[in-house]
Amino acid sequence: MNRHSDLEALREGQVLESVALTRDEAAALNSTDLVTVQPGADGWRVTAAHTVGAIRCGDLVIRVRPKIGALQVLRLLARAHGVAGLKVDELLIGVAEDPDITAVLALLFAEEASTAMAAGPMRGYRTEEQTLSVLRGRLRLRDQELRRFGRLVPLEVTVDEWTTDTDENRRIRAACRRLLLFADAPQSTRDRLAHLDRLLADVWLVPRGALLAPWTPSRLNTRLHRLLHLADLVLDQATVEHRVGTVEVHGFVLSMAWLFERLIQQLLTEASGMVRVMAQHPRPLDIQARLTIKPDLEFTDGARVVAVADTKYKLLDEQGKFPNADAYQLVTYCARLGLKVGHLIYAAGEPRPEPFDIDGAEIRLIIHSVDLQQPVANLESQVETLFDNIVTATEQQSSHWRS
Repeated sequence: MNRHSDLEALREGQVLESVALTRDEAAALNSTDLVTVQPGADGWRVTAAHTVGAIRCGDLVIRVRPKIGALQVLRLLARAHGVAGLKVDELLIGVAEDPDITAVLALLFAEEASTAMAAGPMRGYRTEEQTLSVLRGRLRLRDQELRRFGRLVPLEVTVDEWTTDTDENRRIRAACRRLLLFADAPQSTRDRLAHLDRLLADVWLVPRGALLAPWTPSRLNTRLHRLLHLADLVLDQATVEHRVGTVEVHGFVLSMAWLFERLIQQLLTEASGMVRVMAQHPRPLDIQARLTIKPDLEFTDGARVVAVADTKYKLLDEQGKFPNADAYQLVTYCARLGLKVGHLIYAAGEPRPEPFDIDGAEIRLIIHSVDLQQPVANLESQVETLFDNIVTATEQQSSHWRS
């Protein structure tokens, strides 16, 4: 029987047999998407597939570490959000020999906050509607008439407050609180996060589940840009917070398949210029619109779809082969979109150089791979070459099938 402590050191793709769990704990873990739990002959079987992160499930702590390392995942996650040049000093990450994502993210966030907040929190104007006994700001005449029926006080006014309670600071404080909740960072890092939280004590803390207002880069908030991007990484991922039975669950969960798709989309968008790249755009498959398809990536020239691609967070085998189901899916996409060529993009492995010409369909499948373990600059070069290959294949096949 495996101990609960074994759940704290899972690797991506690992299966742990014979784990002692209660039914509530098993149900709670299954609801997180971090691991799947199934009953076994002796205890429970816990499977960590292609989702990484760390969660607290009651008294349990479950960590799944990525194959490519937590630092590389954070670099790719930042790049997928359009943050170029995020510097992750490996000497700075002294949290563990093999740190988990939340610990590294907490340390990066605390480091950036020390720089961004050196001159104190940024202030800005926030427009608020208030009810006051004296005139301040602008009187809302219509509200005054409808609510006060001619009385002079209280007054319904609109006030522009010069305050630290800005959208940017709300986002930063929410991310700080989230990291304090579930990041297993060193105590020194947690102390720095707690100091940041106290520094923003006058900033409204958005209730759990409420949507935060988006932030817009500007000259006024330049010094906060990198910190806000890191806050986005904390808040925009699949953050788990719920209760199953008697078990409360919270944590940080990241799908590597989603990360791979988002990263490829971002880099292809930057490389594509005038060609627009759309992700997961639903389309009806049958005439009655009872079936739908959602290709991972579509390339449009503004008037029509010119290419389609599917990203697969899988490894090609030693012969460069891939599952037949991947081919069936892409052939369907090509047939529905009226395309003669489709592209499969894998996370690693050496693809076979020759394409697959589908018999009876006049459709060609081309296989590509992108190595996620490479430095970000190399990844960008790989995806630029990938886009050039997609364009070339589209032009060649269009002329080939016409002739």
